[in-house]
Amino acid sequence: MRKFILALAGAVALVALTANLAVGASRRAKDPAPTRCGTLYTPPCKGPAAVVRSKIACQNSGTVLRFPVSASGSAGLREVTVHFGGKTIKVVHYTGAPLKKTLTVVINSKGFKPGLYSLTIKVTDVLGKTVTKVAHFTICTPKPVFTG
Repeated sequence: MRKFILALAGAVALVALTANLAVGASRRAKDPAPTRCGTLYTPPCKGPAAVVRSKIACQNSGTVLRFPVSASGSAGLREVTVHFGGKTIKVVHYTGAPLKKTLTVVINSKGFKPGLYSLTIKVTDVLGKTVTKVAHFTICTPKPVFTG
């Protein structure tokens, strides 16, 4: 009888341990991103930063333009949004709050009229702070073809 009670107690302990591990694993998956700044033992939080370069030279209509965008934030990144011509053309949501990410924005200028165009990048960190950067490019008037 004593062996039966010990075996039963061991089985109950094993089931309780297994259930406790399962509950702990599910809670860990839902934890928010770790605090990387702004606490007693971490550096103060700085707002997010973004780097995007304008195209200096005049571009021809029909050119495929590539804009590398580098985003960073000491608290971690939440989202990068790209606007062009009054429309949102790209939104990237981050999970796990990475500190630094790079993405490339591609614009096909086929059918664009000559003039100055702007590309707006908005970076948001996990604390809700945002920064906006603007990149410009110019579409030139095409040179006349000499048929002479």
